[in-house]
Amino acid sequence: MAVQSTSDAVARLLSRHSDASWLATPRNKRLVIHPDGSQLAPFFEHAWCLHVGHVQHYSHGLCQAKAPVLAHYELILLVVAKEQALNQWLLQQIAQQAPHAAILIVGEKRGGVTSLVKKLPVGYVKAKKLASGNHCQLFETRVLESQAAQDYPMVAPSFEVNWRGVQAHFNTLPGVFSQGRLDPGTALLLEHIPDECQGKVLDFACGSGVIGGLVKLKYDVEIIASDVNPMAIASTQMNWQALGIEGQVMLADGLPQLDAGGLDWILSNPPFHTGLRTDYDIGEHFIRHAYQQLRQGGQLMIVANRFLPWPEHIQRVFGHCLEVADDGKFKVLRSKRLS
Repeated sequence: MAVQSTSDAVARLLSRHSDASWLATPRNKRLVIHPDGSQLAPFFEHAWCLHVGHVQHYSHGLCQAKAPVLAHYELILLVVAKEQALNQWLLQQIAQQAPHAAILIVGEKRGGVTSLVKKLPVGYVKAKKLASGNHCQLFETRVLESQAAQDYPMVAPSFEVNWRGVQAHFNTLPGVFSQGRLDPGTALLLEHIPDECQGKVLDFACGSGVIGGLVKLKYDVEIIASDVNPMAIASTQMNWQALGIEGQVMLADGLPQLDAGGLDWILSNPPFHTGLRTDYDIGEHFIRHAYQQLRQGGQLMIVANRFLPWPEHIQRVFGHCLEVADDGKFKVLRSKRLS
């Protein structure tokens, strides 16, 4: 069963207010930022997506880490992300590029919209609530004329990792998983990656490129990284360039389409959320396609929360699943394609 997106709830809220003055802006002058589905396409032709799987739904959709030309738009709707650092950065981009636009902020009550409008970046006026419903709240704000040229520095928290004699420094841009720290699940996976890891290796859902970067620095492998999030892709590219790592970094919804021959290893701390909601379809889809992308003898190695049903799915697809480690919160799972 498909998981309902925040955009679905927001679209139903907007539908009930379709004649409101704040939706009177010409469609080619409207932009939605961070839609998490197709449901807002009837209201917006232009979209800045931060998940590559959503860009296809908008006739003028972009999926990139760099802000598009925001000055073109008279109305900008921000769908609140669960990562507050990302919301702050997006609002800063709007203030710098489109200070005269009407700015709407919308999100689910449990998704942080209320706390966000109470802590808007410097230069914004106090937000006013326009509507609520479907567990969502819609607010309006604008940039103060005197603050239109406000300079906001980019914040990319960093951390150091020491792994098997390799020391590396990683920066994480806003909206990237585990910003400014090594996730404990990833740390557990790294602890159990075998020295036999070689050949063509994919770091799936790469985040800031930690797993793939360290493996490439330690072992003689051909490394590939992929993620759905353009901020993650930009983080990985930035980090690998600084570390002198040569590898392929791909923006892809699911496993990327690669050349024939198959992968020798897939390493991952895979996602299991769609927005705020647990979504088991992501993992099931990933495991099926991982099997297809591995060559015969190729191996899948992942870390996941203990409550997730991935061992059963791996067993069903691969025919076996080895539990390598269990620290009480996370499990490391490994399987080999046998035929």
